[in-house]
Amino acid sequence: MGSATLTMLVRLDNKKGRNEQLKTKLWKIGGFSGWGWVMILLVLLNFVQLPTMFLKQGSTWQLVGWCVLYIVGFVLTAFIGFWAWRHFRPRPWQRLTGKDWWLMVRAYGFILLVEAVLGIVNSLLYHETSTANNQAISQIMGRSSLTMIMLSITVVLASPVVEELTFRGVLLDGCFSQKSFWLPVMISGAVFSIPHMSDNPVSWVIYAVMGGTFAYVYRKTDKLQSTIILHAFNNLIAVGLMLLSLKIK
Repeated sequence: MGSATLTMLVRLDNKKGRNEQLKTKLWKIGGFSGWGWVMILLVLLNFVQLPTMFLKQGSTWQLVGWCVLYIVGFVLTAFIGFWAWRHFRPRPWQRLTGKDWWLMVRAYGFILLVEAVLGIVNSLLYHETSTANNQAISQIMGRSSLTMIMLSITVVLASPVVEELTFRGVLLDGCFSQKSFWLPVMISGAVFSIPHMSDNPVSWVIYAVMGGTFAYVYRKTDKLQSTIILHAFNNLIAVGLMLLSLKIK
C-alpha cells in the first residue's frame, strides 16, 4: 500500500471519528456527570433484580409477566448504560485481536488463582466455603425451576453486559481521564465489590480484585467486549458449579 493511499485512509478514519463525535454530544468527563450516571446505573441494577422475588408461585400469566418484566428491566438498563457510555467516549466498535484474547486468558487465570487462595483464607477465618453473594444467588435459584432458569440466563448473558457498562464503561470513561491508569483500575474494582453483598473483608477483596482485573483488561484492550466476554465466562463457570449442587425446592 502506497504512502498516499495510507494517508488518505487515515484521514478518512479520522473524519469518520469526528463525524461520530458530532452525532453524539460529548459529556464532560469527571465530576457529577460521570459519578451521577454510575449511581443511577447502580440503582437500576438493584431494581432489575426485584422480579425474582415473585417467580416462586402464582398463576401462569403472573409468572410470565414477572419474567417479561425481569428481561425488559435488563434490556432497558443495558440501553441506558450504553447510551450514557457513548456520550462520554463514542468510538467505532473494534474486533478483538489475538493479543486481546491472550490477555483475557491470563486475566481469567489470575482471577482463579486469587479466588483459590482467598477462598482458603475465607474458609479458615470465617468458615465460609463460598462468598455470601454466591450463596444468595444459589438460594434464589433454588426457589423454583423458573427462577433457576431465569437467573441462570441473566447472570451469564445480561448481568455481564450491564455491569461492564456500569463499572468499566461509564465509570472508567466517564469519571477518569484516559491518561490515568492504576487509580481508576483500583477504584473500579472497589466500586464493583460494593453491590456483591460481601459479609467479610476477604470476600470483599475477592470481588474487588475481580473487578480490578476486568478494569485492567479494559484499559489494556480499550474494547468493552473483552471484559463483557471475560465476565460472562467467569459467571458461566460459577453458575455451572452452582447448578451441579443445586436442589430445587
